[in-house]
Amino acid sequence: MVYPRTKFLSFVWIISLMALLVMMLSFPVNGKELVVLPQIEPNDNDLISAIINRKAERQFSAEPVALKDLAMILWAGSGMKSPQIDSVSHATRTIPSAMGIYPIGVYVFALQIEGLPSGIYLYLPEKHALREIPSVNVAEALAKITNQRAVQNASLVFLIAFHQEKSSRINEKFAYFEAGEVAQNISLMAVDRGLGSYVIGMYNQEKIIEVFKEENIEPIVLMAVGKPLP
Repeated sequence: MVYPRTKFLSFVWIISLMALLVMMLSFPVNGKELVVLPQIEPNDNDLISAIINRKAERQFSAEPVALKDLAMILWAGSGMKSPQIDSVSHATRTIPSAMGIYPIGVYVFALQIEGLPSGIYLYLPEKHALREIPSVNVAEALAKITNQRAVQNASLVFLIAFHQEKSSRINEKFAYFEAGEVAQNISLMAVDRGLGSYVIGMYNQEKIIEVFKEENIEPIVLMAVGKPLP
């Protein structure tokens, strides 16, 4: 039997602990005042809107994507920003690269692109053009590579891959940083163009190498892109 006084003291003890916990959480780190930063407004600029609206889109409408939209997304991901080489970073594109080597390649699995035949293409930043990978059926290739649902209705799939022959062991790790920057730019530009994207974590790396018939290619990121369902 719990006596009323004991029950009351237990209740007071719990309340006191909760109050102490709140005080500890709100106490400034190392006894210093917190610096309250200006609030971010969604309408400050288009980049903020793109960051806010970006999310993982797993279902697409299977509608064709305009070739202009594909061009802008590819340019954002790894396009030429200026013919002038940056004296410090050696960068010439929309993303930096260690020593300006740019070992990352962006491939396009084109499924539903207006004005572009279905196929697999390599993006050539210097020419802002696509070079088709011959004798490859895009649908069959994707079926071998991944069974993720997001690919089924996507209009296109990007493969961001590391061309190992373009990089030394010293700066090899920077290729992964570069791949992340490419994926970031692609996803943000996709949102800006009214599209959605989904990074696919489950894929068969050996099948990708088999499809491209290249042993010096290391797949890093696979991304499905298309028009989101309403």
